[in-house]
Amino acid sequence: MIRRLVVLAVLGGAGAALACLWDSDTFAEEALTQKDVAEIVKGRIQKHSPFFYEEKVAYTKPLVEAGDAGVERYDDLAVAYEKLGKLDEAIAVMAQKEKRFPNQYTTLANLGTFHAHKGDYPKALELLNAAIALNPGAHFGREKYQVMAIGYLQALAAEPKLAEHKDLLGVPLDDEHQLMFGDMGKKLKGKPTGLEKAGISKDVFVALAGIIRFGSGEKSPHIWFSLGVASALEGDRHLAIRSFFRAMELGHPKGEKLARVMSMTLKDFDGKLDVERLRKEWDKGQAEMKVLQDKEDALLKAGKQKQVFGY
Repeated sequence: MIRRLVVLAVLGGAGAALACLWDSDTFAEEALTQKDVAEIVKGRIQKHSPFFYEEKVAYTKPLVEAGDAGVERYDDLAVAYEKLGKLDEAIAVMAQKEKRFPNQYTTLANLGTFHAHKGDYPKALELLNAAIALNPGAHFGREKYQVMAIGYLQALAAEPKLAEHKDLLGVPLDDEHQLMFGDMGKKLKGKPTGLEKAGISKDVFVALAGIIRFGSGEKSPHIWFSLGVASALEGDRHLAIRSFFRAMELGHPKGEKLARVMSMTLKDFDGKLDVERLRKEWDKGQAEMKVLQDKEDALLKAGKQKQVFGY
């Protein structure tokens, strides 16, 4: 029992780390850029409220039950159920969708995530790998990172100290100098950056930021930490320190140390970790997003469902 509690503490809510959902909101991810990643690490993460998803279920369920809804509405309804923690209902909607629209990539991708959140990792991997095989370039490459994350969490459950030595991208963590100065290739014309040397594609930024913004990765110390690792290796040190700081706040065993190490390379931080500054920045971003969320909920309360949901 004690062993199980230790593992759960290290995973930091493993299931929540793996969100990689597809609904009509996901198309907004096509516009994600490095600027958007910079907003996300400052707490400006656009999220919908539970009320939003309750209203979405109430609005979308009759459309699906009428039997003439388009394929996207099934995904909208299933994801809304998932966001409310109703995983069995979400899976049931995907079963309905499969009967009417068989062999859809989005069905496999969503079902993989639902099973991951239920803790059935073997089934989740089977479905996600099938989704990747069906459409390798879809979902902005996020599925491959989700598969990596699941494998990492399985390994972490077996060996909790793994998080101190390797992140979910497979980057060794013992060489702090590599992370501090992984961008040296930018200064040496024609030389690869640390990210390139590590064999990591630049789609990692959009993928991990998408898991945070459109899924539940905001709660995962491991997603934030790996965003910090990728940013450090690419030389985006301001993104790195904020990502490591979020990992630290969520309990990653090396989050604080890497945040302090990265602070040493930044002149505007005076070479030290300014915890108060970073917390104020995060809280400000979160407060700004709450204002937007409240405006959205007000529109729903005023009966503007079509305007908010877009269908």
